[in-house]
Amino acid sequence: MEEKKITSENEEMLNIKNLVVHYETDEALVKAINGIDLVIKHGKAHGLVGETGAGKTTTALSILNLVPDPPGRIVSGEITLDGEKLIAELPLTNEEREKLEAEGKLPPCAPAKTEREFEHIRGDKVAMIFQDPMTALNPVMTVGDQIAESIRLHQGLDRAAAAERAKEMLELVGIPGIRANEYPHQFSGGMKQRVIISMALACNPRLLIADEPTTALDVTIQAQVLDLMRELRDKFDMALLMITHDLGIIAEMCDEVSVMYAGRIVEHGTLEDIFDNTSHPYTQGLFNSIPNIEDRKSDLKPIRGLMPDPANLPAGCAFCPRCDYATERCAVEKPEKIWLSDTHCVECHLYQQGDTAKKL
Repeated sequence: MEEKKITSENEEMLNIKNLVVHYETDEALVKAINGIDLVIKHGKAHGLVGETGAGKTTTALSILNLVPDPPGRIVSGEITLDGEKLIAELPLTNEEREKLEAEGKLPPCAPAKTEREFEHIRGDKVAMIFQDPMTALNPVMTVGDQIAESIRLHQGLDRAAAAERAKEMLELVGIPGIRANEYPHQFSGGMKQRVIISMALACNPRLLIADEPTTALDVTIQAQVLDLMRELRDKFDMALLMITHDLGIIAEMCDEVSVMYAGRIVEHGTLEDIFDNTSHPYTQGLFNSIPNIEDRKSDLKPIRGLMPDPANLPAGCAFCPRCDYATERCAVEKPEKIWLSDTHCVECHLYQQGDTAKKL
């Protein structure tokens, strides 16, 4: 497998602008993503962190154009991957947009590529490691055939050549190539996750999306998988979007961090910005929920309450009902994005333009 040519890390690999995603059911309109911006540069690792239900996986599915439709749809926004537009606003007048929405015929935002083009983009330019290794593999196909299938689709190799490449990919992640003829049930959880990683890397993608890649694994296997991902990312100069709720994984793997809550990115910055200059009350709550390794008898400080129902979001700041710093303004007015430095921004009424970061 050839290593990639090193690309300037200042170039954008992924650019998401004002992404809004809704799920429409007979009972409610679920507002899963509510206008997020996200940029990942070539060769960089970006962490997307937040509680379950924050919209992290829906963000990843939007990049791949895999939001299930119906009931989901990308309402607005643009997604650009390696200079190519994947999702774009339709060139409609306000009247045309309102009419089409009223008739339910067309969302105001649509893929800029055909489904056939997306089939080649997935796996070739961007690949995804899904959350549960136990269910991500086909139980009635050998792991070698599952890896080779992607190679044949994207690289046009014949069956024999694709099978040999599949064995090489297994060996790349520390699995003997001879095991390519075995089935998923013959592998442990950690080995299955390695198989999934080898499948994702089989066509040398430019962007790797890892959605909670170690959730189902014990801690020792987690460390092995993360070490492997870091080694392969550096070797092949891939950009990485790491989706997790684990701040320890973020600290170990990522260059930049976006903290997500109720479909919004409430704080974004470099690793140092987020860990050393924590500025949003929600981010503070995440850190306070981590056990103190220096004082094992200390009490945990969980965030009180639950994340709001995405079908019934508060009028103001979505975190207001759980926030220790909330004011009357927070309950009625959504906070705007405030830049605390060139790399660090926050959505919170505790700050105004011109403020600098502070550790809560």
